[in-house]
Amino acid sequence: MDRWEIRPAPSAEDPRRHLLLLRGGAADVAAVLKKFGALCGRPTPLDGEEFNLSFVLHRVSPEAREKLDAWLGRMSPKPAAPPPPPAPAIPPPPVLPPIPTPPAAKEPLISIGPEAAPATPAPSAAPRAAELPASAVEASSSTSLTDELRTDWTFETLLVGAYNRFAHAAAMSVVSSPGSMYNPLFLYGVPGTGKSHLLHAIANSMSKGLGGASLLATSGARLSRAVGSAAAGGSMAAVEKKAADSTALFVDDVHLMAVTDANKGPLAKLFKSFFDGGRQVVVTSMYPPKALGALEEALKLSFSKGWSVDLKIPSPSVQRDLVGAVADRVGAEFSGDEIGALADRLAAWGYQDMALWIKRLAALRAMLAAAGRPAPLPDLLKLIYEPIVAGSEAPPPATAGTAFAPPAAPAGAPPLAVIAPSGQEGLVAYAAKMFHETGGKHGFTRAYGYARLETYDAAQQVGVPFQIADLCHGAGATRALVVGPGPDSPLAARAGEFGHAVRRILGSCGVATGWIPHAQLRLEAHYVNAHLDFEK
Repeated sequence: MDRWEIRPAPSAEDPRRHLLLLRGGAADVAAVLKKFGALCGRPTPLDGEEFNLSFVLHRVSPEAREKLDAWLGRMSPKPAAPPPPPAPAIPPPPVLPPIPTPPAAKEPLISIGPEAAPATPAPSAAPRAAELPASAVEASSSTSLTDELRTDWTFETLLVGAYNRFAHAAAMSVVSSPGSMYNPLFLYGVPGTGKSHLLHAIANSMSKGLGGASLLATSGARLSRAVGSAAAGGSMAAVEKKAADSTALFVDDVHLMAVTDANKGPLAKLFKSFFDGGRQVVVTSMYPPKALGALEEALKLSFSKGWSVDLKIPSPSVQRDLVGAVADRVGAEFSGDEIGALADRLAAWGYQDMALWIKRLAALRAMLAAAGRPAPLPDLLKLIYEPIVAGSEAPPPATAGTAFAPPAAPAGAPPLAVIAPSGQEGLVAYAAKMFHETGGKHGFTRAYGYARLETYDAAQQVGVPFQIADLCHGAGATRALVVGPGPDSPLAARAGEFGHAVRRILGSCGVATGWIPHAQLRLEAHYVNAHLDFEK
């Protein structure tokens, strides 16, 4: 860093706004963002001999200014010449290109494509995704447009580190100056990296000043379903009014948006209204923007025009703190030693389902304690975790000829759908029978009304999660036991990703999901976990 200078640049919204001007290179930019990312905005190139970069500093307190001056002084001596008088505020910096994304990006399982895509496309063909019939989207459970904000997902409960520092800095900038340089803000990464937490944290912070009613918070699956239903029912005016009255749009899991001929136009119009009006848009995705090209083309928008941030999985040294934080949020009473042991054990499965496993363990411990059977953590893990991570069973069970007679359900029993891939006789009955018998064996007392025993077409590569949601809606189910695709299905190679999509889409419909991998049909642990996942 050759030189630097801080100038006051107050605005009506931020009287303590400043500008940091410096002459330096990429390493200097990285150092500033790493040290003061939560304070400063994105760097803007300047065309001048004295300085070549500018940062907007938001709400600079005297203490923060003192720390910033001291750090900059250590990085590079301040010029001896006296600073010029305060300059007028430099206009907001222009939008810069997004952070480059990895070259090998998967195509989402849910996207845009022909009405009936071939089950196995030619290897040389560009990845495509099947478009669902409008009825599949419109009929998928609740057609509510908005999601409730998670009040426990705030900046105060968000742990910040190297894995999400840039995303946190961008999020803070959105809160202080919505609709400016980080618009849209595109947060992407594998499950478990905190994308949804960060999205809700931004929305919660903005709602304090604007009110929750002025924000449109939703998910990709919910938004596409609600818009499709409104378009079919002639009630788009209500959706458009909600959008017009909203100062910001938040869409979680935008990659799970099902676009059809019926909802394509209204969805494009909704997004366009936010962008044209300079209103803030924040979205999350498992995939980087370049993997959503078909979605962008269908909706005539570009997520890459804003700022894309790749959230990483935290290092093992950080995961213990995150396990403890999640345990506190779900009310799990784990000791410090148990949290450390749990963080070590979860590494065998993968970090992406940490919250799900912690909820299961907390629910199981509470159930056993209520029955007078307190259990230490190792015993809980032996029952629901270790059999699963040990590996699959071979050969798979023979399900042909399996019969299951659903027991009589008492009034008010939650309706349950049991859904498995087609092509294997008796598979649905086998899964239903295992679920029922395992529940009785392990002391689960909740009764279920078996609303539907059904199969889905596992020969399709895309759109299947919405088929399953449609089946659940048709049965009025609030719980769904879903068996994953078999080894001969084109979905088998992405079974984990498919299961995540099913869980998220059904969750947006208000349906709790119990997931049974096809390769582990015999493992009781999966059925115990399904019972725990159904304990709403």
